[in-house]
Amino acid sequence: MARPLRIEYPGAWYHVMNRGANRNRVFSKDDDYELFINILKDACSLFNVYISAYCLMSNHYHIVVHTPEGNLSRFMRHVNGVYTQRYNRKYKRDGTLFRGRYKAIIIQAEEYLTQVVKYVHQNPLKAKIINNLNNYKWSSHPLYLKGKSDSEWLDINNLLAYFSGRKKEAIIKYKEFMDIGLDDEVIKFYSKKAQSSIFGDSGFVEMIKERFVKSDKVSTLEIKEKREILGEGKVKTINKLICNKFNIEESMLFQTRRGEENMPRLFAISLSRELSGLSFPEIAKRYKIKSYKTVASSNFRLNERMKKSRKIKKEYTMLKEICSQGEI
Repeated sequence: MARPLRIEYPGAWYHVMNRGANRNRVFSKDDDYELFINILKDACSLFNVYISAYCLMSNHYHIVVHTPEGNLSRFMRHVNGVYTQRYNRKYKRDGTLFRGRYKAIIIQAEEYLTQVVKYVHQNPLKAKIINNLNNYKWSSHPLYLKGKSDSEWLDINNLLAYFSGRKKEAIIKYKEFMDIGLDDEVIKFYSKKAQSSIFGDSGFVEMIKERFVKSDKVSTLEIKEKREILGEGKVKTINKLICNKFNIEESMLFQTRRGEENMPRLFAISLSRELSGLSFPEIAKRYKIKSYKTVASSNFRLNERMKKSRKIKKEYTMLKEICSQGEI
């Protein structure tokens, strides 16, 4: 059987999972779970990767991963390899620990990302291990309820910003979101025997297939210098299009005024976030934003506006389609 295609590009989001060989345990004691979490933390720092959610079960794990540099394979090779070595040494065993290569589903950001995080966090409920998610300590769900994590490798702020720009309100809305069941679309996707490696709307799925499945553009995208060059070029394309569309100077995209909403700026930041492959700090720098967290909150504000206005959503979709095609 052919191995599944590994789609990697800067800025990609993934739902990654792996199971123990023959469904055997991969976490036998509490300190095994802690070891895996520490390895994730170290690997995130080493490879410039961020985790938005995780859930560790006795014989498998789920993690939601963001890769600003398009290097998922190297990151996962390190995580699985180091954990297997240390687990085997501890329990005086040898051989493989996991059933094989991890499975990675590429995720369209925005609403699909929140649904995947819900799916990941609700796994203990699905497995009937617990009756209340708050009682399961080997997932990132309790940290979302607190609204903070101890280190930057676990980036909960990005996802909370989808619910509200105000932290307390975001936590309340997140909890309400987690208390309801999964959407039918999510259930249908994860119930398929021949599961797709792409989760998003039809436009996103087709875009990924065109860029990576039907061409050979993947191999060179892990190079950091090329990522930055390509990302910078995409930001310039986006800014040029926005300025032409709204008949403004580019300087307007870098300005904020208290009490006023700069829609061209919101469009530009969100398009750069989706299409450039640059990391949040890199996007923040290009739009003269002090904190990279503002990139996520800006995107949230635009999403809220698009929910209320078909015109704004139509404009954004049109701009995204044009920017996806290349230079203008």
